Order: sequence, then C-alpha cells, then structure tokens
Amino acid sequence: MSKYKGCGAEVQWIKTTSGKAMPLDMQRQTIVTLEGQVVSGFTSHFATCPNDNNFRKGAN
Repeated sequence: MSKYKGCGAEVQWIKTTSGKAMPLDMQRQTIVTLEGQVVSGFTSHFATCPNDNNFRKGAN
C-alpha cells in the first residue's frame, strides 16, 4: 500500500500482464459479467483519480 503521487489516495500497485505498473483503488468491487458470472476485484485508480489528466501521456 502506498500513496498515489497525483492525489494522495491510498492505492495498491500491481504489475499487468504486459509488465507495466498499475495503481488500484483499495476498495474491493463485486461485479456481474455479461455472462452472469460474479467476480471480485479492484478498480484501476486511473479511472477514478481526480487528477488523472495531469498524468496521461501527451496531456500537456
């Protein structure tokens, strides 16, 4: 667990299958897929960060 530099939120870091680091929000989410399967996981912090435009490539 660490703080995200863009907004100070507590995040958990993972490595994606392509080897890139991705911050995740700490609250676990439960969703139902279109096939009706119930899965549990975390939301990418890139999707919820209030300062996300400051960190996107080519944002300036």
